Amino acid sequence: MSLFLSFFLMISFITVPFFSSFCSAEQGIFLTEDLQLRVADTFLAEGEYYRAVTEYKRFSILFPESTKGDYALFRTGIASYLGDEQGDALRSFETLANLYPDGNYTILSRYFAGLSLWKKKDYAGAAETFDRIARSAPDSQAAPRALAAWALLELDRDDPSATEAVLQRFIADYPDHPEIGRIRESLALLHQYQKLPQKSELLAGILSAILPGAGYVYAERYGDGITAFLINALFVAGTVTAVTNDWYPAAGITGGIGLPFYFGNIYGSANAAKKWNRTRKREVRGRIVAVLDDIIDDKNISPLNSAAEGTLSSPDPDSGTETRQIRY
Repeated sequence: MSLFLSFFLMISFITVPFFSSFCSAEQGIFLTEDLQLRVADTFLAEGEYYRAVTEYKRFSILFPESTKGDYALFRTGIASYLGDEQGDALRSFETLANLYPDGNYTILSRYFAGLSLWKKKDYAGAAETFDRIARSAPDSQAAPRALAAWALLELDRDDPSATEAVLQRFIADYPDHPEIGRIRESLALLHQYQKLPQKSELLAGILSAILPGAGYVYAERYGDGITAFLINALFVAGTVTAVTNDWYPAAGITGGIGLPFYFGNIYGSANAAKKWNRTRKREVRGRIVAVLDDIIDDKNISPLNSAAEGTLSSPDPDSGTETRQIRY
């Protein structure tokens, strides 16, 4: 019996690792280029930008010779851009332009590089990038988008005349563009923006110096105007009463305390006029942004999936698609 048991244990010791290895191989997952891209694209579509970047970079490591390397690099930049990591986005777009100067995503990557520069407040660099796209690739889909973005950029730095020039250039270069109606609408709104009435900060301050609170009323801040008038009136009344009754120390105290309120009322009135102007501009600017936003299209990335859509398939050892086997 002991001899049989020893023989059985010896056979088990030899065969169990073999079967275990065989089962592990059967349970392994063949990771193809397309499957890895599908994982990364899913994270990107769900707003998991950091994880999307990780998966696109993993693709570049696992499949360095892939013909879809430019797609992975482009999507890496897009994920960084949407995740507000503009420095990383710019590096990805620059790498793509250097490695694939004539690639399918090069022009579009330059467009998003311009958007990244804009977000980094590099207005000059962004404007130069948009202008270069419009001049070097006028027939690309990115060119009219670049002009629309450039127009908003100029409005962002409060240069409506430059905005108008860019919009006029759009109309001249792309008269048959599907969204030309939006461009004309934004141009009309821009003319309204340029003719907005303005409140004078100086006049608001002078009015409040003559009659406390009057500058607030001029700036249409009626509640603040009444409050400023009442507070200053109380201090003036207190000071006058104290002087009338020869309470000079009390008059000095009430007058000294009331003086900052008086000057604050003047400064606040001028600031209220400034805010009034800014609010009116922001309202019209927001309408222009809403009109041009669909042309700029920096958030809707679904059309960019077309390069990967329809190419994802089950792993086939006989196909030309490179695979990696991952065991779990």
